[in-house]
Amino acid sequence: MNWLELTVRILASFFVLLVMTRLMGKKQLSHLTFFHYITGITIGSVAASLTTDSRLPILQGIYSLVMWGGLTILMGYVALKATWIRAITEGRPAILIRKGKLDTKALTRAMLSLDDLNMMLRTAGTFETSEVEYAILEPNGQLSVLKKEECKTVTRKDLNVSLQAAKNLPAVVIATGRIMEKNLKSLGLDEVWLEKEVRKQGYKRIEDIFFAEVGSDGGLFIMPVVEE
Repeated sequence: MNWLELTVRILASFFVLLVMTRLMGKKQLSHLTFFHYITGITIGSVAASLTTDSRLPILQGIYSLVMWGGLTILMGYVALKATWIRAITEGRPAILIRKGKLDTKALTRAMLSLDDLNMMLRTAGTFETSEVEYAILEPNGQLSVLKKEECKTVTRKDLNVSLQAAKNLPAVVIATGRIMEKNLKSLGLDEVWLEKEVRKQGYKRIEDIFFAEVGSDGGLFIMPVVEE
């Protein structure tokens, strides 16, 4: 491949990609679903091959880029009209927490662990799982959180109620029936305290609890699981 051919390939890739990305719209970035993620990778790979692989004729490379971009645009328009196609290409939201209860099946289908869920809740600005009424995993991988009514809008400060600083950062102490000893120890608590608090809330065995955390106020919050 000589310098002239390389220059032509780079210019062709650049301008075709520029046109196709403009046509595909900002959704390709702002709402990156799995379908758009794969499409973006494929188009990028084709553009890279067009630029560096001399075995790929320039016109065929441009044709591949245009076809991939065109199919993506077409699927976008079709998905606007047909809900079932949109469900295939973009997926559906998954409700992970419903009415304050954890849906373990939805969590498994989404291939998320409790640690993943807690990280996503914190990223969404919710450090206390006890405040969550609904948590919905969107098709683009982001978590939408709806807090319980008593945790929204009006705060204790608004009501001129005396404020108390958080005793500690919320930490998970029971996950899938197992005690998180490291977290418990970091809070200055032990298993005796945990078992006592668990019995107070009507649970006989720790193994029967899927998720529990110590809140910022030092209290134990146990999230029930959605019943079969």
